Amino acid sequence: MSRASLRPVTKPDPGFSVPVSRTGTRSPVRSPRVVPNPATSLRIQGPGGLILASSGVPAWNAVVMPIIVDRLRSDLRLALLALFSVLSSTAILPFAVYRALQGQWLIAAFDLLIVMLVTGSFTYAWRTGRSAAAGIVGVAVISAAVIVIPALAGLVGLLWVYTTLIANFMLARIRLAAIANAMVIAGTLLHSGLFPSKSMAVAFIATALLVSFYSSLFSWLTENQRGQLEALASRDPLTGVGNRRALEQELQAAMALHNSAGQPIGLAVFDLDHFKQVNDEHGHDAGDRVLVAFADLVQGCIRKRDRVFRIGGEEFVLLLPGTDTGGLEQALAKVLARVRSNLRGPGGAVTVSIGATLLKPGDDWTTWLARADAALYFAKRNGRDRICTDDQAAADVDRRVPAVVSPA
Repeated sequence: MSRASLRPVTKPDPGFSVPVSRTGTRSPVRSPRVVPNPATSLRIQGPGGLILASSGVPAWNAVVMPIIVDRLRSDLRLALLALFSVLSSTAILPFAVYRALQGQWLIAAFDLLIVMLVTGSFTYAWRTGRSAAAGIVGVAVISAAVIVIPALAGLVGLLWVYTTLIANFMLARIRLAAIANAMVIAGTLLHSGLFPSKSMAVAFIATALLVSFYSSLFSWLTENQRGQLEALASRDPLTGVGNRRALEQELQAAMALHNSAGQPIGLAVFDLDHFKQVNDEHGHDAGDRVLVAFADLVQGCIRKRDRVFRIGGEEFVLLLPGTDTGGLEQALAKVLARVRSNLRGPGGAVTVSIGATLLKPGDDWTTWLARADAALYFAKRNGRDRICTDDQAAADVDRRVPAVVSPA
């Protein structure tokens, strides 16, 4: 029985259309087909435009919520802005309603303005992706508001100062938050008659400084631990170079730089020749030592701006920003010569095969990497221990494909 006959037969998903090619085979790519419902449609706006248009509560639970959660998980500053927006609105709106019922229209309007500005900064961050800029706006808004509130509400308004001193370190970098807190403390002290005695003013200064210090310490520890976790998540634990996750991020950033500045960018894929024999004959510990030595050799002969990644087994990737064809060939020739001269395993010299390419118009990172990978396999087929470019691989394919002669 063939493998094809063992595949389960599933009913087509009515929410998606499966494109069929001209040859009659079904494409594995599924294209979302959305039927908007004006009464229940949901639209989620993200950076670069519309992310999703769907309808109904099931779509919200199954599709929309995972998008929101993933977006907030990937951007800590945006998640803090979302939390701050929700908590601030929940805390301030009841006071605005109460003051409006009491006839304190000016303070109620001021509270509503704060809520609108805070939620507006979060909306701006969500739509544009500029969460850092939105955080700065949030700090400016609440710091200015908390300086004005005591003039409108008296001593009661002083109670909001401490929450602001903490929130500033959630929304902005430590230095900016510290400057904003200093301005809040100084601005609060300018209100004449707010403090009944000098001792109370001194107590306010001391407690405000302590709250700011503890908040800054917590913010620093959080940022430091987050940085360490991100480094662990983006580094290969054996060699210390970047892993595949880091490679994908760097390739996307390099493509953005190329599209904006037109800078040439080179990409090379390395594969250690006959590495399986090292593991099989001498053990994985010996193989690991060879991998570490190879990563050190490559990093020792490239520029500081170049990046090395290990993407699995004995396969590595080198990203070379600002490198044209000539520079790419020269840099890789240096690496190849260094490996030939210095890389040794328990059974003798270890060589490397290299496939290389430049970023071309219309590439995405997957096609760019695939083209370098194809050049690598061309190098493997042609004797190993050499550098091959995608142009050489393409020329070889053209040479081996027979010409089609049309009938007269």
